[in-house]
Amino acid sequence: MPLNKMLYFLYGEDSFRSKEKLHELKKVFLKKNPPSGLFVFDFSDKDTSEQAFLEALKSGGLFSEKKLIIAEGLLKNIPTERQKTVLEKLKTDKSLSQEKDLVLVFHEEGQPKKNLSFYKYLSTNAKKQEFSLLSPRDLENWASGYVAKSSPQTAVPAESLSMLVSYVGNDLYLLKNELDKLICFKAKGGEISKNDIEALVKSHSESTVFQAIEALLGKDAKRALFLLHEQLQKGEDPFYLLSMYSYQLRTLLKISAAFESGNTNPQFIAKETGIHPYVVQKAFPQIKNISFQKLRDIYGKLGEIDMASKTGKNNVTLLLDKLISSL
Repeated sequence: MPLNKMLYFLYGEDSFRSKEKLHELKKVFLKKNPPSGLFVFDFSDKDTSEQAFLEALKSGGLFSEKKLIIAEGLLKNIPTERQKTVLEKLKTDKSLSQEKDLVLVFHEEGQPKKNLSFYKYLSTNAKKQEFSLLSPRDLENWASGYVAKSSPQTAVPAESLSMLVSYVGNDLYLLKNELDKLICFKAKGGEISKNDIEALVKSHSESTVFQAIEALLGKDAKRALFLLHEQLQKGEDPFYLLSMYSYQLRTLLKISAAFESGNTNPQFIAKETGIHPYVVQKAFPQIKNISFQKLRDIYGKLGEIDMASKTGKNNVTLLLDKLISSL
């Protein structure tokens, strides 16, 4: 199969943009052709076989409909020996190179091994596009463009964009979700301020801490422990995580105190406590299922861990493990 417009190779660390491109190819195809001509083979699914993929490549004859055949994760999930069958078909089947009604797309999340024969073949013969992770400046430009397209009446100053990107990093899935949240908050338009971002957007660590506390209060110790150690393995300082746990509990205590005093309106609680309405709203499911006294007990134990770890009596990670397991 010689280099032509019918063979695509999409890959790279930025799976958000590579999938966006894949979606674009599908959309263009389905605009002009019936869905019956679209074939998607996800090789991360053990039930997907290369034999079925090869069968789809066969020509349907003189009056056959156009086809868009997508192979997702073939290089990553199919052993090299089994890849050879598909590769040989692409190399030797002359009918494929003459097929005008076929568009074939190979999509890989991440960077495939460059020493693979299949990778070398696609790099040479396909219309390839690598999606590398965006730089901070490019992320800001992407975010600005996304807001302009999604909500023209909403503005994002440069300093707000910079703060948002520093919080979220180069995870476009998360960045999109946070932008959607901010756009929704500014439903009537206006400017997304740094204060809005501070209140509504959580950094990776803060987001995981919130999930860990949620699991902890929901008595899901297994998940809470998993989230704690996931952050530790990523290099987070255990003392920083302890401080974030304490901060989260303090926030919940303020909201819970107002709630138990009879104030059940999130807007009123936000005004009374000085906590952002969105944060109050998000905390409501938690405080409704746990008493103020229980929250205070957990907060007190976090204080004891802080004291014990700083005096060298115990390892902070071990103490957090014990606390989570005991609840």
